[in-house]
Order: sequence, then structure tokens, then C-alpha cells
Amino acid sequence: MGLLNWFRRRRKRPIVANHEGKSPYEQAKAIIGKQKVTIDLSDEIEKESEVTLEKFESKKAIPKRARTARGRYKGDDKSTPDFNEAWEGGKTPVKKGIKPKAKIIRVKKKK
Repeated sequence: MGLLNWFRRRRKRPIVANHEGKSPYEQAKAIIGKQKVTIDLSDEIEKESEVTLEKFESKKAIPKRARTARGRYKGDDKSTPDFNEAWEGGKTPVKKGIKPKAKIIRVKKKK
């Protein structure tokens, strides 16, 4: 049973109209119609207020290994010391050092 059908069903007591002469069914229909209009307006306002953000790209490029036509890694040509053919862009990435673990110091007990 839909929302508007509740007002249409037969009752033992008569339905009283409002001061304008509208039945409760007509009143409910008018209220629901107004709600749809406000929902449509809110959707339009949301679309107008949307902001599109550009995709964030980091400035630091991730180095990639250069590959041959077969897909295998290229090696570095030692005759060109200022350019590394094994890496795209010609620069070898800086190796990050391993962080030292915390040192465990044993304390001798006093006798």
C-alpha cells in the first residue's frame, strides 16, 4: 500500500477537508510534490558547488630500470662514466641506508 493510497481507502468516518476544501489525499500529494522540487533544487546546487581537483603527482620520479627489446634488464656501459644506461634517465638512484637497530647494552650486576 503506497503512501497516497492510505488516504484513498474507505473509512467508516468521513474525511474532513481543510479550510481550502482540499481532501487529505490532495494535501499529501501537494506536500510530496513540494518535497521533490526541493530535492531537485538541492541536487542542482550540489552540482554547481562541486570542485574538481587535479590528480596529485609527486615531483620526485621513481627510477625504473631500462629494458631491452626482449624485456630483459640492460647493463651499464662502462665506457660512458657520466651516463648510466641501466637506468631510465641515465642516473643511478641513491641507495637508502639501512637504519641501525637499537643497541642492547647489558648492565653487570653488582655483587
